[in-house]
Amino acid sequence: MERLRTPLMILALVLAALILMIQLGAAALPALLAVATPGLGIPYLALYDAILLYSLALMASALVAPARLQGRLQGILSLLFFLVLLVAGVLLVLVALAKLILMISLFVAVPFGTIAYLAVYADFPVGVARATLGILMTLKLAMVVSLLLAHQRFLENKGLVILIAISLVLNLLVAFLHALVPGLLVSILDAAAAILVGLVAAIWALLALVGSLMAIVKALKVRLA
Repeated sequence: MERLRTPLMILALVLAALILMIQLGAAALPALLAVATPGLGIPYLALYDAILLYSLALMASALVAPARLQGRLQGILSLLFFLVLLVAGVLLVLVALAKLILMISLFVAVPFGTIAYLAVYADFPVGVARATLGILMTLKLAMVVSLLLAHQRFLENKGLVILIAISLVLNLLVAFLHALVPGLLVSILDAAAAILVGLVAAIWALLALVGSLMAIVKALKVRLA
């Protein structure tokens, strides 16, 4: 059986972390990668891609942590992680929804509301957002290649494959919505994109949270038996 190529696995983990840092606009990034993240759609991608980074981190931890220790901690860590992510996702979706309602209300309130909308939201930097999404997509594809080169059996992990596929689709979705309407309306669809991304992340977090709870309950039953 082909062995795992550890350096490539670590590279995939580093790329996943870099993707998350770019989405969050981390100040620690080098100047070359300190790209702008305008609007809500791009930063909200971090909600979902945090799940991908966490999943890869669990896989990488298996390289160094004893199997018994990892089994004990994984359920508790996953429970806490997905609980926090679920709460954050729901709250951020509500924030984006409130902003979307505000922008639509202003835009249709002719003439003064429309003027206020145009003054505040009409200058969405579509070109900058497109460049940032392009960088993110490139890094995500590089991460996929690194995983495949690390071990081809990652393709057999259906959960990981679906997780990565949805991450790529969400990246394309935000870019598609940015390009769908004239520039002065992009802010509205950007908020809509953020809501969709947040909902997907919250649903995944909820499903994973239920799975973590079931795993903990099962482990306790085995221990008490």
